Amino acid sequence: MKKQLFIIGSLYLTIFSTFAHAASAEPKSELTNIFVQISKKMIPSVVNIFTTSKMKGGMPGREGGPDDLWRRFFEDFFGEQFGGGGPGGPGQGGPGQGGPGGPGLRGVPAPKVQALGTGFIIEANNSGGLILTNNHVVEGADEIFVKFTEAVDEKDTEAEIIGKDPDLDVAILRVKTHRKLDAAVLSDSDKLEVGEWVAALGNPFGHGHSVTHGILSAKERALPGGFGKYLQVDAPINPGNSGGPLVNLNGEVIGINNAIDSRGPGIGFAIPINQVKAILTQLKEKGRVDRGYIGVSVDELRPDLAKSLKLDENLKAPIITNVIAGQPAQKAGLQAYDVITEVNGKKVYTAPDLVSEITSVSIGQVAKLKILRTGAEKTVEVRVAAKPDFRRTQEKLKAGKKDKKRKINTGIELSDIDPDDAKRLGIAENYKGVLVTEVEPGSIAFQQGLVRDDVILEVNQKPIKSVDDFYKIVNSKKSYLLRVRRLEEPGQEVFAVVTLNLAANED
Repeated sequence: MKKQLFIIGSLYLTIFSTFAHAASAEPKSELTNIFVQISKKMIPSVVNIFTTSKMKGGMPGREGGPDDLWRRFFEDFFGEQFGGGGPGGPGQGGPGQGGPGGPGLRGVPAPKVQALGTGFIIEANNSGGLILTNNHVVEGADEIFVKFTEAVDEKDTEAEIIGKDPDLDVAILRVKTHRKLDAAVLSDSDKLEVGEWVAALGNPFGHGHSVTHGILSAKERALPGGFGKYLQVDAPINPGNSGGPLVNLNGEVIGINNAIDSRGPGIGFAIPINQVKAILTQLKEKGRVDRGYIGVSVDELRPDLAKSLKLDENLKAPIITNVIAGQPAQKAGLQAYDVITEVNGKKVYTAPDLVSEITSVSIGQVAKLKILRTGAEKTVEVRVAAKPDFRRTQEKLKAGKKDKKRKINTGIELSDIDPDDAKRLGIAENYKGVLVTEVEPGSIAFQQGLVRDDVILEVNQKPIKSVDDFYKIVNSKKSYLLRVRRLEEPGQEVFAVVTLNLAANED
């Protein structure tokens, strides 16, 4: 992988040097050396995180993609891709071209995606300790390793996830080691003031323990798709810094580096450490976070909506756009078009404000909501429930669909060819065969060179027209002969015959 070096402009350094000189005429004042002291104090508490995960379907990537306006882009920093070959014809394809080779390529290890990130030690004991990081740094990883130093003889130390909170995007790792660990001190992020100097530590672009500095630009920033309120900083933050500590001039952690505004440098975001401290006990004891939930969808009250509802056009508050059946809000009588102005006596001006207040209420407790309905003010009491785990539900649904579709483990996922598939693959809409949509890394199918977008035409010399046709023939762990069509660069149609020996694929 080509390394890219970024040089900080001289203007920024000049500004800081001028500020330092104004503070003291001495060559080495406290201000000049403060970041030296911070580095010495914090670097022993910071770890570099390396993860590997099996590549699904032949190309790395994550749902949602890296191009969101506000993106947690650190998860897009992928390292090397192992064992891939070009999607060549029979017997072709070599390492480094991006996908498994053509039929006939054997013994190729499953390709893996590597990612880099940062974490910091929050607890230490005689047998190891606990490390705090971002959930997206370790989510979906098959292996997690940390490095405590950059010494040439430093060995990777395996880590395991003991708790994660995808909503706030934090995770806790446990490491077992006999080395002496230095735990970082967690500060009080509520006491921060805009303009304070801060330092960010991490593993940017794999460059190891690195330190940057800047100021706290803003507090309580709400980000689209984000949870809670964020700290905004201008300290340079790069891919690989994710999960690292943001610290004050005392070398105490005030936040976790989390995201940037992808439109330009100098706008980074960190999770306030107080939000993390509020859930640490749940993460360590239960491995998850149970948050308050009432079951509504909300939007911001715009001036045109306020006017239509005969409300003050300058009113800032969330408006309910949907009430979920069977959930606490419906049971309490909340309705669409209700405008929520307070929760437990605290004013709410935005949807994130409402989320923050509701999720802070203990499960089973009552939240008193002040609302405006048809211009009249009233108070509604809602008993807060635990937030459903929508991710787990979706995963179960997907797993159920796969189980129904695939009668036997072949190492491949298939679908019938629809008109869009046919157009993309350059074949007729009535083309006979089934489309390979995913290949399981390391499976016999993968080793035989099957790749996404292959079209299986025949099984044991019998033409197939649908997925059902395929599984009527492929229904036991024995050897099958497949005739496959694929499209090569630049648009050349290639056919191959592959042996799919499922008897050799016993779990």
